[in-house]
Amino acid sequence: MKGWLGYTLWRVLFVVIAWFIIQLATPLRGIWAIVLAIVISGIFSIIFLGRQRDAMSSAMFGFFRGINERIDAAAAKEDFDEPELVAGDSDSQTQENTEPDQEDSR
Repeated sequence: MKGWLGYTLWRVLFVVIAWFIIQLATPLRGIWAIVLAIVISGIFSIIFLGRQRDAMSSAMFGFFRGINERIDAAAAKEDFDEPELVAGDSDSQTQENTEPDQEDSR
């Protein structure tokens, strides 16, 4: 979580600084100033935030890996429980199949 938070804060800071400089140095205002600030901050984040982006990526990978492991464990438990249900169902089907045959022979 720390990697994600740090990266996000740096990105927001880059957007705010770029927007502030655009407001001071150019006649652009409104939505165009925000769009340009986002583009400029994206370029700076690609150049300067590689380490933070890697930290965020590894933190998110660990988070989702944990979720996937829990899902796999639950699925494995379901698969383990399933043969008992199948065996129980096949016994009832066998009994159902044998009973009509006996009635037909009478």
